[in-house]
Amino acid sequence: MYPRESNPPCYIVGLPDEPIEAREAKEKFEKLSEELCKVYPYIVEIRAVVKSKKPGKTHARYEVSVEVYTPRERHPFSETGYDIVAVFDSMGPKMKRLLSSKQSKVTSSRRISPRRRAE
Repeated sequence: MYPRESNPPCYIVGLPDEPIEAREAKEKFEKLSEELCKVYPYIVEIRAVVKSKKPGKTHARYEVSVEVYTPRERHPFSETGYDIVAVFDSMGPKMKRLLSSKQSKVTSSRRISPRRRAE
């Protein structure tokens, strides 16, 4: 299986009603998915679900869960916070770190890295 040229589908469900906040969150998620697909070519799909809870007339608390699907397994990630854009910002390095450790385990058993195979 060779890495593909186009990015796999990425979905985001449950964005807030505020148009500015939703647009910024969508842009962050799309940028994060593009970065992940460049580094980890075996990603099949990336899906994010945003749940918001408003305890009153104060700020909403967002629970974001992201699932990264590869041909072999599913990698779940979750984060909570009061600013949805900051939640996606803090989730990026965490996802990259955990996926890189999992990818090194996969490629070490094959002895050929995905980048070398593509060249």
